[in-house]
Amino acid sequence: MTVMERDDLTDTRNSVEEQRRQEAALRARKLRGRNLAVLAALLALVVLFYAITVVRMGGGH
Repeated sequence: MTVMERDDLTDTRNSVEEQRRQEAALRARKLRGRNLAVLAALLALVVLFYAITVVRMGGGH
């Protein structure tokens, strides 16, 4: 193996590793966004249930 072939192999490995890092970062960003959407939906549901409970308890007087 010549020095040039070895350098090409090293460059290829580095670019593959960089691509994997970028894909992992993109996946993490998408997952975080999805998690925040689920959090917002759950909080909205909690607020809705609380409001329904307050209205039902207030109407019994």
